[in-house]
Amino acid sequence: MDEVKNKSIVPFLRQCFVTAGVSLNVLGHGAVVGFSAFLIPGLRQPDSHIKTTLADESSIASIVGIALIVGNLIMTLIAARLGRKKSHILTTIPIIIGWIIIVLANSVTALVFARFLQGVSMGMHAPLGSVIVAEMTDPANRGALISCLALSFAIGNFICHTVGGYLTWQHSALAMLIVPFSSLIIIVLSPESPAWLISKGRNDEATKVFYWLRGKSEEENAELERMITAQSMIRKSSVIGQDLPFNTRIRRFLRYVNETFRKPEFYKPILIMMFVYITFQFSGTNVINSYALDVIKQLVGPDANAKFLLMAMDVNRIICSLIAVILMRKLNRRTMLIGSGAAVILCYYAKGAFVQAKQSGILPPALEGQWLPILILAVYVTMAVGCSILPFALAGEIFPLAYRGLAGGISSTLWSLNYFIAVKSFPILVVNVGLPLTYLLYGSVMVVCLVFLYFSLPETKDKTLQAIEDGFRGLTAADKKAAEPLAEESKETMRRNSSVIIIN
Repeated sequence: MDEVKNKSIVPFLRQCFVTAGVSLNVLGHGAVVGFSAFLIPGLRQPDSHIKTTLADESSIASIVGIALIVGNLIMTLIAARLGRKKSHILTTIPIIIGWIIIVLANSVTALVFARFLQGVSMGMHAPLGSVIVAEMTDPANRGALISCLALSFAIGNFICHTVGGYLTWQHSALAMLIVPFSSLIIIVLSPESPAWLISKGRNDEATKVFYWLRGKSEEENAELERMITAQSMIRKSSVIGQDLPFNTRIRRFLRYVNETFRKPEFYKPILIMMFVYITFQFSGTNVINSYALDVIKQLVGPDANAKFLLMAMDVNRIICSLIAVILMRKLNRRTMLIGSGAAVILCYYAKGAFVQAKQSGILPPALEGQWLPILILAVYVTMAVGCSILPFALAGEIFPLAYRGLAGGISSTLWSLNYFIAVKSFPILVVNVGLPLTYLLYGSVMVVCLVFLYFSLPETKDKTLQAIEDGFRGLTAADKKAAEPLAEESKETMRRNSSVIIIN
């Protein structure tokens, strides 16, 4: 019976259903980022009822980055207590309110506030979405399903840019409301994460959800048993639920923070994700989404059909994202990230050299025209997909369960800061130092990040979350063997040696 059930496609479809709720949420975030690409040009129109300055436009585009930090903080505080499902539901509320305010907006202040709320929603979801997918999917499907989040982001950009090309920005905002409402319905119908239930000692509920999502087999049973055992040891060593004086709780909390930040399974993933997120933001995905029409005209020329090229870029990004989802099942994470990042750096230098040669009047006649910058832009968009997809996958894989909320919140705050810096600084750099030097600076930042990641990023493909956590903790094969049951057929929970767990 177990063998038949294991071959069934039902568990995979259930995993896809849960992922769909997360993906629709991310699709809405893609629409938020892409919205400013035609919102800002729309506000520049003579008949616009809202008048803006250059500073206003910069604030409307970049306020999302600051709001992300607020959302990260909120989610860090509530995720462990409320659970994945309730926290996920809460992420949809600010973005819905934000779209409604945009529809009714009559001032720059209203637009900035609405974008701030949407940024809060994105910030709340950033440390949560990939974790939900990672915890509720099979290791064999995990990479591809998490990659669907980046694909959803690209689709959100495309839908928003397409709608914005035919409707006013107010009507576009009204149409975008459909996305978070659809996500909310799926989230409500989805179960709670079995990993979170185990962390709270609700093992019976966790077991039911785990088998509902994954089916039953010896491999699934072993993974569930390892998760329950690891979390049981952690709870036994904690002071949760004890009636202690306030000053004692403060001292223990400070000691907990001090000890936690010294643990390699905590600080190593955060440090790695910091460089991954810098790579992501300075690869320019969010920059070009926020200032797409302006970037195209600067690179290709003022006579370029910017709206058509923007839609072509979006379609290219979606196709490449689909291909990347397939490649995620074949290629290592390190290979894709470092290879994609290196290609983006070359594209940056090529774009900078082209613009510099054109501005200096030394561009060979054979290279004049729009075909070369369009080709470079197409290659750039294609290669940047890897830098966009891999952070979603890695964020859901490398954080240990016990610190997933805290570590995810800290790393996502770093993601948010880099978002704000990249989006806010780009137009300022272009005006003050020019497009070639701006591309040179962005490419150089990525070089530093990729060198660090080459030496520090472990391979996580097809590994269980517990195995990845053990790797950061430094457990050897002998340590893992010592923690196994005395005999497979034994129903006892005795271990050969528990000292490894106690020490850590």
